[in-house]
Amino acid sequence: MLFGSLQMAGSALNVSSLGIQVTGQNLANVNTPGYAREQLILETSNTLKYGRNVIGTGVQASGVVQIVDQYLEERLRNAVSDTADSGTQYRYTNELEALVGEFSENDLSTSLDTFFNSIANILNNPETVSYRKMAVEEGGALAEKIRKISGSLTTMRHSINKSVGDAAEEINLLTEQIRQLNMGIAKLESGRSPGTEATSLRDDRQLALTALSQIVNIKVSEDADSGAVTVSCGGDILVAGTYREEVYVNHETDSRGLTKAMLVTGSLKSNLNLSAGAVAGMYEARDTILGGFAAELDYFTHRMIESFNAIYTSGQGLDGYSTLTSLQGLDDPDAVLGTVGFDYPIQNGSFSLFVTDAKTKVSKEESVTVEVKDVEKVDPFSLKTPKPAEGTTLNDLIDRINGIEHLSAELTSRNELKITSDSPDVTFAFGKDTSGLLAAMGINTFFTGTGSADVGVHSMLETDPAKFAASSDGIGKDTLNAVKLAAMPETPSARFDNMTITGYYRLIIDKTAIAGGTVKAIATADASYQSTLQSHRDAVSGVNPDDETINLLVYQRAYQATSKYVTAINEMLDYLLQI
Repeated sequence: MLFGSLQMAGSALNVSSLGIQVTGQNLANVNTPGYAREQLILETSNTLKYGRNVIGTGVQASGVVQIVDQYLEERLRNAVSDTADSGTQYRYTNELEALVGEFSENDLSTSLDTFFNSIANILNNPETVSYRKMAVEEGGALAEKIRKISGSLTTMRHSINKSVGDAAEEINLLTEQIRQLNMGIAKLESGRSPGTEATSLRDDRQLALTALSQIVNIKVSEDADSGAVTVSCGGDILVAGTYREEVYVNHETDSRGLTKAMLVTGSLKSNLNLSAGAVAGMYEARDTILGGFAAELDYFTHRMIESFNAIYTSGQGLDGYSTLTSLQGLDDPDAVLGTVGFDYPIQNGSFSLFVTDAKTKVSKEESVTVEVKDVEKVDPFSLKTPKPAEGTTLNDLIDRINGIEHLSAELTSRNELKITSDSPDVTFAFGKDTSGLLAAMGINTFFTGTGSADVGVHSMLETDPAKFAASSDGIGKDTLNAVKLAAMPETPSARFDNMTITGYYRLIIDKTAIAGGTVKAIATADASYQSTLQSHRDAVSGVNPDDETINLLVYQRAYQATSKYVTAINEMLDYLLQI
């Protein structure tokens, strides 16, 4: 009996020593990120029958386990993914707001107001070239501001593409780490006693899973027998035990011709279905926040060019042209203009050419008709042969202009329309364009380009601002065209959904601000929810120094009491040996 008691005391001492060891481990890792509190699992030893009595044999340690709520861990990983998603969007929203710089001295709204105010100044000083030069310069500054914003948006989107590529590399590093940890955990926990866990490896794996959840949304399931986990993302397996799927970057092209980097799985080559995580936030920032604003800016700029040039091309400056070449060339000068597919619309109508002789002071107005007939639409399954398109061609225009006294027209090597006067004393100007052809071909226009990336001001105006087309009834005769141009900020237009040009841009800014406010609210809520779950996780799995100190005292007192028990048994054995 005494030897059995001594053996039981030895087990108790070992358990107390293990308890102190585990408690010390917890205290040592009180500030270690991702550490889950460990607990010594105790159970009574097997009982023995001694005569008619059944007696216990003491205590034994059945294992060391982590105190982890797996459901809470899963919710926390999801919250980490959501916070990374909304936080990434919020960061790029702030960058967009800083780029646009609305309500600052250099915002686009201010540039618009300054430009149209400079045109209004021409009305009070119609014969002063410096005011026309100022209008041209302010128009150039406006175009440069738009191009700068557009270019910065493109740069930011390229930067996101690079970040997506970096994320792919980080995902592969983390999934390989998880795979290796799966192997280590399975090796240590195979054939284990109930409750025994490879705690330090599990801590490392938990950190890797959390880091992975910051990048992409993941689902984690653990095999009860081996302890290995399976990690999936949107239905695609990334890790399954000792198997790992590589992630790559695929490049697609969006509707604006810009490259989009997308994450794809290695074997299936299919896009990962991302619903949260930093990469999902990058996608949303690139394609919706930045891409959406870029599309809005592009549409606005296109309509601004179209609206302004539609008025401007019907005007004349203080000087006429001695020669002028269209900005737009055609692939086929014999093609009906209605079938060309200009960037800006044309319709049935005409435009005028004012031909002025400086010596005789005689000015004549010649009208050039433009016929745009619709191409007959034929059912593709019909045997009927469609009629060829009819209407004015570029060569028709050349013939008509060549029939005007003192003017000649020809094609350049790039099939552009070039008009020239036959005398240094003769100049010409354009006006009364109801067809839209002048704006479509880049003849007598103010703005050039088709969108935010290439908007500019006609180089001829930068060289000779006297040609700013303020008149509407002849060279240098009035400022009626400038009146229409200056009134654009207060004149609703169908091109801007029956709003003014400045009102339409303010609408874009308001939509951007509202969307930014929504993103900020979501990011704040996600961060708050993650913080709440983290607090719950710390309460469950975190180390409380006060609790561990109490545990330390309990194990210490148990060890001391057991030591006294051993001393008592030892004295009894000595007494027996002395008899």
